[in-house]
Amino acid sequence: MGPMTYLIAGYAVFIGVTLVYVYSLVSRQKNLQKELNTLEALKKND
Repeated sequence: MGPMTYLIAGYAVFIGVTLVYVYSLVSRQKNLQKELNTLEALKKND
């Protein structure tokens, strides 16, 4: 295995980790938006 193989593997790992991180951020954002909507609905009922 030459150095190019390690470079490609490194990029693949980096892209994979980045995609997982972005997915995590999107998921957290959706959950926060749901909680915010719930809090706003509760506030309107008061």
